[in-house]
Amino acid sequence: MEQKEVKEPRYYQPQTSKYLPIWNALKNDKQCRLTAPPIYHKTIIKMVKNRRDKDTAFLFDLSEQHLTHHIKYKVSGSVIHFKLIIEATLRGL
Repeated sequence: MEQKEVKEPRYYQPQTSKYLPIWNALKNDKQCRLTAPPIYHKTIIKMVKNRRDKDTAFLFDLSEQHLTHHIKYKVSGSVIHFKLIIEATLRGL
């Protein structure tokens, strides 16, 4: 009689977004500079904004303090310079 090999289930760690470190640097330092090939600039900018929108703790914290935010970016050559602007809302004044 042959014994069957019992395969143990593989547990994979959830993948983190490759744009999360960019968003974390921007959130902590309020500005971030990144070098990438120009063909990827549009995607990087879109995904950093997407990461911002998924960070519910950050959004909740700002809303509790009556603050608003937006991301500005400037592209020069292969460098993208992000800036996080946080301002008080009229409701909070």
